[in-house]
Amino acid sequence: MGFVQHLTHLIAPPVCVLCGADGQRLDEPWGLDLCIHCENACPRAPPELPPLDGAFCLFRYEDPVDQLILRLKFQRDVAPARVLGTLLARALRNSQRPLPECLVPMPLHRSRYRERGFCQTTLIARHVAKRLRDPGGARLRLRRDLLQRVRATLAQSGLPAAERARNLSGAFARGARGPVPRHVALLDDVLTTGHTARAAIEALHAAGVQRVELWCCARALRQDDCPDNPVI
Repeated sequence: MGFVQHLTHLIAPPVCVLCGADGQRLDEPWGLDLCIHCENACPRAPPELPPLDGAFCLFRYEDPVDQLILRLKFQRDVAPARVLGTLLARALRNSQRPLPECLVPMPLHRSRYRERGFCQTTLIARHVAKRLRDPGGARLRLRRDLLQRVRATLAQSGLPAAERARNLSGAFARGARGPVPRHVALLDDVLTTGHTARAAIEALHAAGVQRVELWCCARALRQDDCPDNPVI
């Protein structure tokens, strides 16, 4: 890794996507495009939140994490996907939690996909999956085909909390047929009220998946959030 990093550093040294300073080498062949100061400025999500079937949230959806996600989703800047995927994979490795059989990115409806041109959760999930390996050394499998979004919905951010669950009714369904894994992780970029995640998890359970974890890059917290009053 030392020789590879030295070579790649000469070709394309890592540069922080937030401030433009030197990035970090870590154990990545091409380094990490985030400096240590900006990484330390990213607020970590409280470990006690959220209590959703083994959920794992990395950051709070606050500055500068929100900048990374907004640039990825709305400015067609894919560099933050590698940064978020790398950091999420590293945190999951450090947690020493057992890996699921596969990783399922939260899907977009085909109309939103055509509008955006890509699915941001798939981009992040690719980086997560290639960095997580089972005890035998095999990479975590990525399953884009297992879950599909079959109904276009209104943007959750523009709806009152009481209407968000109704907006997502029937939005997800099983994708590919055939054998279904028993244990999967569902990856999303931001968790807010949790209605989207719950609807997707229900569809996976209906398809025959026994256990679904939620892996999230960021968690949006309300001012009154506390362990006794979770958003989801």
